[in-house]
Amino acid sequence: MNQDAFLDRPDIGLWAVADGMGGHASGERASKLVVEALAQLPVPELLGRSVRHAECLIAEANRRLIDEANASGDEIIGTTVVVLLAMGGACALLWVGDSRIYRLRDDRLEQLTRDHTEVQQWVSEGKLSAEQAESHPYAGVLSRAVGAEDEIQVDSVLEPLMGGDRYLLCSDGLTKELTLERIEQLLGSGEPPEVVQALVQNACAAGGRDNVTAVVVDFLNR
Repeated sequence: MNQDAFLDRPDIGLWAVADGMGGHASGERASKLVVEALAQLPVPELLGRSVRHAECLIAEANRRLIDEANASGDEIIGTTVVVLLAMGGACALLWVGDSRIYRLRDDRLEQLTRDHTEVQQWVSEGKLSAEQAESHPYAGVLSRAVGAEDEIQVDSVLEPLMGGDRYLLCSDGLTKELTLERIEQLLGSGEPPEVVQALVQNACAAGGRDNVTAVVVDFLNR
């Protein structure tokens, strides 16, 4: 069962990927609900205002998922989410969980989000190296997710856009299978539809242990 969902709205500068929590009830319901909530975002007038609106929509989805879990007797109905909002010469990144956003700029790939996992917290505290974290048995244990807690905290950052930037939003089904170097190589050539297909095919060929979703967004030279 595919528990991922995505949103592709170039007409209003909005993209998202959500990964329903495997092992928990109704992960596919959770990812679909949060993406449908974000789809209600109106055409942005100011980037900061759209960020606050998106945060409110995620918070409302969080409340709905908790209410559904309480009503059905399920422990958690949860999902991760990453969001890219673009307007003019800037963009905003929002995220909860371990789905990721990367940026390819001048042929260099950079991860722009920080995973909300127990292992990432240990890395931040200096208890583990990044290399140790990759193979740690608790690497997939989330410390934050939509639907997991009554109060949701959404991380966000603002980024300037440069002509030629390419952004990748993806669920962890991609990053579990492909190295950063391989992702950078695949992102570096081709148009977005072909790149997305290549990313998914390579992740499946490498093991495909989880659902794989990728959204690739190009910002043209100005």
